[in-house]
Amino acid sequence: AGGMVAPVLLALAVGGPMAAGIKIASRSSSVSLTSDRRNSDRAYDFILENMSKSDIHEITQDSLQEDVELAKQYRAKSEGVWGPVSDEVWMEYVLPPKVATEAYTPWRKDFHEKYWAKASKYTDAGEAVKFLNEQVFKDLNVSYMKEYPGHKPDQNWMESTKLHHASCTGLSIMLVSACRSVGIPARLAMTPAWVTGSEAEDCKHGLSDEDQNHSWVEVLLADGKWHYIGASEPSEFDQTWFTDQAAKAIPSSSESFKNSIYAVSFKPTEFVMPAPWNREKEISVVEVVERYTQKA
Repeated sequence: AGGMVAPVLLALAVGGPMAAGIKIASRSSSVSLTSDRRNSDRAYDFILENMSKSDIHEITQDSLQEDVELAKQYRAKSEGVWGPVSDEVWMEYVLPPKVATEAYTPWRKDFHEKYWAKASKYTDAGEAVKFLNEQVFKDLNVSYMKEYPGHKPDQNWMESTKLHHASCTGLSIMLVSACRSVGIPARLAMTPAWVTGSEAEDCKHGLSDEDQNHSWVEVLLADGKWHYIGASEPSEFDQTWFTDQAAKAIPSSSESFKNSIYAVSFKPTEFVMPAPWNREKEISVVEVVERYTQKA
């Protein structure tokens, strides 16, 4: 969905905080791990081949092996309810042990055991997602707040649960995790900067800094299309408070990339950028802006 950011951005992306460190390149992923427990498991190999070096050092082999095995077990259950998901989609948008740049902590088993029974009663995966979007944040007592003691924009679910608050990115990480725990393909989507006409028109909810970045969630549903929804913002798909704002997004070009819309990729892509919520960290992304700007 959407085109890839023009390679010449590397040479022309100058000025502004997001320009620093921008590059068109593949995130390093050729990391080898050996373990007595490792075998020819395709899912496990996919994770090892595509993990960043920092994640390799952060996640123990035992934890990774357990997470992969759980994901495979849960896949069989979810496909019995919502139908099969291709290996490519499942490995990229259900299997990964992390959503974005959050610190790793196990989440799959906790979310699955807490929500599978109720989520699986919905024969439509979209309804299950809407259930999770309402119930998860209510149960864990986590709500949006821009600034609070201990604030970290890319909190994992455990950190957010302890603090009872999260940024738009932290909330999105929680919802993506919950969706993936029941086998529904999900990913974090974001814009580095909204297109705004004036300060008075700026969207204030969920915007974390001077660049007006925002994060939300996309899920792949039965129609084979990605649909978006705001985390902890119960609504219909593709109808949120930022729908009109997203429609103003500008596809990337040789002159600018900041006002487009992207989805975070676990697998390295041609475009690696500083994470808008923490520019000391890098993320691989794919551009998905066309679905937000096309006219009905």
